[in-house]
Amino acid sequence: MKLEYSILEHLSNNDNGKLVDITFIEDDHARLRRSLNELKGKNMILLDDLSGRDFEAFGIANDRKKAIKAKIKMNGRVYFHSLKAKKSVTGSKQENKSSRSLSFFF
Repeated sequence: MKLEYSILEHLSNNDNGKLVDITFIEDDHARLRRSLNELKGKNMILLDDLSGRDFEAFGIANDRKKAIKAKIKMNGRVYFHSLKAKKSVTGSKQENKSSRSLSFFF
C-alpha cells in the first residue's frame, strides 16, 4: 500500500501528459513490477511495456534494469487524492489524541 501511494504520488507530481520514468522509486524491481501490475489491473495507470530493449544480439547483457515508464489515469488521480485525504485525517486524529492526553495531566 505504501509503495502504491509512492508510485501514485510521483506520477501525480510529475504529470505533464507524457510517460514518466519510475524505475528508481523502489530498489526491489520485482516488488515494483507487482505493484505496477496491480495498479494497471485496477485501471489507475498506463504502463509502457515497449520501453525495454533486448541488446543481447549485440553482446550487451540483459542483467540491467529496464526503464519502466508510466502515466497516471483519472481513476488513479481520484484514488490518490482519496488516500491523501484519508492520510491527513488519520494524522489529525493522532494529533487530537495526543493533545487530549496532555490536557489530562494539566
